[in-house]
Amino acid sequence: MKTYPHLPFSHNGFKVFESVARLLSFTQAAHELNVTQSAVSRQIKALEQELNASLIIRKHRSIELTDKGMALFEVLRSNYLELQALLEKWSLPAKKRLVIKSAVSFATRILIPRVRELNERYPDYEIVIIPLIEGDWDLSREQSDLAIINTRRPELYRGHPKAWFLRDEYMAPIYTLSEGQNSKQLPEVLAMPRLHATDDHLDWRSWLSQEEDIAVKPSRDTSFVSLDLAISACLAGHGATVTDLLLVLPELERGFLKTPSFAPIRTSTWQYFAFLPQQSDIAKDLLSWLQTLFEEELSRLTQLAQKHQWQLL
Repeated sequence: MKTYPHLPFSHNGFKVFESVARLLSFTQAAHELNVTQSAVSRQIKALEQELNASLIIRKHRSIELTDKGMALFEVLRSNYLELQALLEKWSLPAKKRLVIKSAVSFATRILIPRVRELNERYPDYEIVIIPLIEGDWDLSREQSDLAIINTRRPELYRGHPKAWFLRDEYMAPIYTLSEGQNSKQLPEVLAMPRLHATDDHLDWRSWLSQEEDIAVKPSRDTSFVSLDLAISACLAGHGATVTDLLLVLPELERGFLKTPSFAPIRTSTWQYFAFLPQQSDIAKDLLSWLQTLFEEELSRLTQLAQKHQWQLL
């Protein structure tokens, strides 16, 4: 049994009719299709005979579509437009992908705010950002263009031919002020509920280990599974957290987050490295962009430290 029993054997008549119906002219349709006007007229007549339907009303100086002709034209136009869009999509060259892997907090707070800048810098690439849990992974199987690694074991990457040091972390307590509150001194911040990015409270413990003389027992502790959650809780006014200040630099500059005056800013045991598995030109350019970005951000942090009398150690 024929799948589409009412369709003509040849679809060329539909193509000719769509052109005539769209242009409402045999002459213009013939020009568009690069055939003679008489050939267009014969195709239309053959289609009408095969469909057993009048499609076009021929007048002295113009033509009009019958009701059936208009109905057929609407169906053809809709489907031809969809077909044209599909074929155009197929004809476009496949867009290359620039795959960047990083820790979740880095992706959220550094890369995502700069997606537009990345798209403008690499217009021929689809930017693919893949967030990963902080820590180390098997470099021998890494397939990304560039992996940004946040590690407590810098010896694994220092000196590696495909790895470059990016930056240190600059850690200090942060908090937010409620409406009508004045800035807090460091002992007051240390007495606030402490928000932790990990169950082991590592960031607070590492920072306080060098500040024993000012350590104050907090009112309570709350732990989260990620740094972003701890920072969000801090922004919501639920307590103070210790974090890498470069990750919250915009919030510090706008005053949404605070670090107490004279607070020590210390580098942590964690460091950032870039790993380039393929060492392609595009990955090297991305690495250069990141290095320039961090130089600028460290300069901004230094200016903030001078303004607020933070001790950048």
